[in-house]
Amino acid sequence: MVTKTKYFDEITYEEKDILTIPNGLFGFETYTKFLTIPFDENNDSILSLQSLDDPQLSFILMNPFQLFEDYAPKPLEDDLTFFGSVDESELSYYVLAVLKDRLCDSTLNLKAPLVVNALEKKGKQVILPQKEYKFRHCFPANKQQKEV
Repeated sequence: MVTKTKYFDEITYEEKDILTIPNGLFGFETYTKFLTIPFDENNDSILSLQSLDDPQLSFILMNPFQLFEDYAPKPLEDDLTFFGSVDESELSYYVLAVLKDRLCDSTLNLKAPLVVNALEKKGKQVILPQKEYKFRHCFPANKQQKEV
């Protein structure tokens, strides 16, 4: 299959490549089928979460563990039951990034990561109960800026 994308023009993919997020992302609940496309094919630290429903809808995902070595998300048990009896070690976490022209104006959402079971190609955005995580964290190089 072929689809247009926001950042990569047209790409070819197979049914097995589709990531399903049954509840969508917060504010985008009607979009449930996505592709995860790395900006660097040798690295999964920055991905495009490309909607298959709208070629102009793409989110930037980042691997939070490469940015914050002490990031330790602990989702609520109710959120984990969505994935069935899967071992928690089989889940991956990605945070949404809002990139601005200046890195110091860009933010990461550490409070509501996208949790993915890559084997089942299924994901869910969750809100972590941990108070130390905010919806708008500055990039690590900009920690001196106020978190919102």
